[in-house]
Amino acid sequence: MTRILVVKNLGALRPVDDAGEAVLRRIGQGEIVTVELKRERNVQHHRKLFAMLQIVLENQDYYKSIDDILDVCKLRIGHVRTVATKQGEVKIPSSISFAAMDQDAFNDFYNRACGWVVSEVIPGLQRKHLDAEVEAKLMAFGAPEG
Repeated sequence: MTRILVVKNLGALRPVDDAGEAVLRRIGQGEIVTVELKRERNVQHHRKLFAMLQIVLENQDYYKSIDDILDVCKLRIGHVRTVATKQGEVKIPSSISFAAMDQDAFNDFYNRACGWVVSEVIPGLQRKHLDAEVEAKLMAFGAPEG
């Protein structure tokens, strides 16, 4: 399978580079091909998640690391895979890597993670205030918002 990046331009999807153009030229006129649409991950949005997790770490005393918070978050919001063992089912946190999730799936994960933070970790914190804190933390690191 060949993979190219495209951008929507004037109502059509167009390759973003010469390599993509070359791939499309190999498709014959009238030839039917299968296309899978997947939004590429936004690295700034990934950084936004870790800025939010850092804020959580700084505003509680229970969790000792961002990794701990992320694993518990995944478990609490159901971002898990279930493995059957002799002792019963075990839930293991799933990956949020760029290879494991496209941007649409990550958007959903991020929103559920924020919901968990404001409902269970820092009850009473409003989502809009969490979002403002995350934006401020990103700006402090010089990273544009994503």
